[in-house]
Amino acid sequence: MIEYRSFLNTDSPWIVDIWRQQPAFRGQISNINRTLLDHQVFGKPYFDSRGLIMAVLREGDNLIPVGFVHAGFAANSDLSDLDHGTGVVSALKVVPGAWQDEVADQLLDRAMQYLSQAGATRVHFGSHFPFAPFYMGLYGGSQIPGLLVDDKLAVDTASRRGFEVDDKIIVMERRLTGFRTFVDREQMSLRRRYQINAVADPMETSWWESCTLGMAERDRFSVYDKANQNVCGSVQFWDMQPMASGLGVMARGMHDLNVPEELRRCGIATFLVGEALRHLMQQGVGLVEAQTLESDQPAIGVFRKLGFEEVGKGLLMSKLLV
Repeated sequence: MIEYRSFLNTDSPWIVDIWRQQPAFRGQISNINRTLLDHQVFGKPYFDSRGLIMAVLREGDNLIPVGFVHAGFAANSDLSDLDHGTGVVSALKVVPGAWQDEVADQLLDRAMQYLSQAGATRVHFGSHFPFAPFYMGLYGGSQIPGLLVDDKLAVDTASRRGFEVDDKIIVMERRLTGFRTFVDREQMSLRRRYQINAVADPMETSWWESCTLGMAERDRFSVYDKANQNVCGSVQFWDMQPMASGLGVMARGMHDLNVPEELRRCGIATFLVGEALRHLMQQGVGLVEAQTLESDQPAIGVFRKLGFEEVGKGLLMSKLLV
């Protein structure tokens, strides 16, 4: 008989055991442990044990953990607190077996019930900024790209329970060995007009950023107009630990690439990211990962121009609660 209940403090070893039995795929850390869970999940100020639901098989006096689902909430519009109207299913893991689909469906239904009772009217399955309260560095890569397409159990369960695909995320990476910035006439002109400013360990810009990335080693690069010192764009990178430790190189995850609308499509993003990559290479970074919406063709064009290659894909899935 399988029982379902909320998380207890003694469940951490069981969650580690369930996670380690999952099929291996790129973007999911395999060497999970209790310390990482404490840091990236249980230690978050908004962690609610009621949103982490365990599935436990009872065989006589023996209790065997077979799965868990973890639900939480996104941030509000100014990233200063939780938005209980927007739910997030951050993780769904079930030990492989004949009853896997049934347990996954039961877990997801209970997670949806928890979110609905807390006030959620829309639920995202899989996280993506700003809908990423947990598991940074444990799942996804530079960000959390919704549900990775290789996460078959989660994708299939979401589809069965009525979640629909809103968009897709392209995961791209660039090895920095021998990296050279892209150079053409436009880039040479931009180099004369603009300068790059690098800041190590910048201050967090919001409560949400402090909660999700505040403990990570980070770098921010900004591009300035030399004539008036106006900021014309910025991009940030973070040390993708602990996931980077399994890649065999020092790795950084790109996030928050921002160029004002009126300055786009004139090469500034290419100049900014290219100079940032050159700086990171000089620091010993060997790999950079970036993610972008499949529908954002200008961003994909910038990354490909700089030598990024597609290495994975994620699905942004959601469901309205009625």
